[in-house]
Amino acid sequence: MNLLIYGDPCGITSGVAIKNGYNPENIVVWENDVRHHYAIKQISDKITITTDSNFEKLNMRFHSNIGNPPYLKNLHLEFLLKGLELSDNVSLVHPSGWLFRSTRKIELQVRAALKNRVRKLELFNGNAKFPDARFGCPLVITTAVKNHTGPIELVYSTTGNRYYIDSLEDMPTGFWEPTPIHLETIAKYKELTKTSSVNDLLKKYTGTGSSISTPRVCGHANFVSTPRVCGNQTKKAEDFVSYDFYTFFYRNSDIMEINPKNKVFTTSSEQERDNLISYLKTKVARFGLSINKISQDAHINRYLESVPLPPLDRAWTEESIMDYYNFSGDQRNLINTFIHDYYNV
Repeated sequence: MNLLIYGDPCGITSGVAIKNGYNPENIVVWENDVRHHYAIKQISDKITITTDSNFEKLNMRFHSNIGNPPYLKNLHLEFLLKGLELSDNVSLVHPSGWLFRSTRKIELQVRAALKNRVRKLELFNGNAKFPDARFGCPLVITTAVKNHTGPIELVYSTTGNRYYIDSLEDMPTGFWEPTPIHLETIAKYKELTKTSSVNDLLKKYTGTGSSISTPRVCGHANFVSTPRVCGNQTKKAEDFVSYDFYTFFYRNSDIMEINPKNKVFTTSSEQERDNLISYLKTKVARFGLSINKISQDAHINRYLESVPLPPLDRAWTEESIMDYYNFSGDQRNLINTFIHDYYNV
């Protein structure tokens, strides 16, 4: 059985493969950094090493393809596509952003190539596994086989929970688990945003109206490799994001200082502006943001389109906005536990 390995700087993967029954002469390692070749050759000088990503030159078909390909831009998806083309079985560790959207051509190509082949997706915080890496989104181990027509196993290392989805179209659109109560609450948000959302207020600054200028980049991934207490929040190493990720602005943001280069939230009066600020601080608004948010860019339309827009004729509190939208007890508990305290700490 031929095995293709993407990247093996220390030769560890090659060594494990040999221990699991692969013959060294049947192993091909793509490793474009020649400094790593020595370590691989110490495992076995019968292993084939290539720096060329044009694997057709090898004139081989592979039983399996494993590895940790380059993450730069969408290069890891190109390797995934190539692996699916050349191998019956593929298992790659790579960034998971493509799972939560399908707006780019290569993301659509990957989804098409994985149809009836992807068997398992395991999401985990790469920053906990690889300290100092500073990944902006979770990593995923994508496992595909020659043919798979059953449900896809979806595993979250944050909790150890696993779910089964029928296709990649059923993937959550953000960093949340598809529990019944989470899906129920998101369905309610979709109803609430059918006619309007806070995205309707985000416009190019014209100099008229009462506006706030929120930072375009807001929120952090979870970069800690060990648990850490921040205020009254505990950052667990396995969490995907930090406690400020689902916010519209930081506590110390000067949102009254208008940056004309940014889009701004514009209301018709100062009173409405102040009421909007009170609403954006609530967990109800921030939960809406969490439905689709997977990056630090806080001004993306699809993130804001999931945030309902209540009347701005009053100031909002956590309790009053929950009552206004008539959330059930279970929905309130989910929102309060899923969204970290931030403005009141």
